[in-house]
Amino acid sequence: MMYSDIGRLNCNVSYTTFSTPVRGQGSDHKEYSSMLLKALEGAIMLETFPKTTVDVFALVLESGGSDLPVVISCASLALADAGIRMYDLVAAVSVSCLGKNLVIDPILEEESYQDGSLILTCMPSRYEVTQLTFTGEWSTPDINEAMQLCLDACGKLGKVMRSCLKEAASGSQD
Repeated sequence: MMYSDIGRLNCNVSYTTFSTPVRGQGSDHKEYSSMLLKALEGAIMLETFPKTTVDVFALVLESGGSDLPVVISCASLALADAGIRMYDLVAAVSVSCLGKNLVIDPILEEESYQDGSLILTCMPSRYEVTQLTFTGEWSTPDINEAMQLCLDACGKLGKVMRSCLKEAASGSQD
């Protein structure tokens, strides 16, 4: 790798062979790896790490639904805990449209019946969206409601994430 004034972020998401209900389905998920990269790269101060690569490897041991938002939130916490300078934590939430109902962070069974899904990742303190992904068909009012649900949930999740980091930091100082 040639010298670079800014660092690089490398992300890899993979599943174990026993992580899904159908045995042997575990593999590398290039799409999830790409989405994890996009969600995190705007939050990390890569310019403070010249000639450095920050690697994020996520291994899903048990898939219960809403895997990608969990991976993104956990990776953000792991980076902050490791002392990687960030603008803000990244919280991620998904919403599934099941008929006329919207379900936050659906389980695997709910995901199999969904008409559409939305994944939103944001930096809650800055109120900035780092990634937004839609699948399926959505009406405009449903999109607005789902995005507002996600933003509210990300704000609450961000507070919990900060609390966990503060607790871990105070526990390590004892």
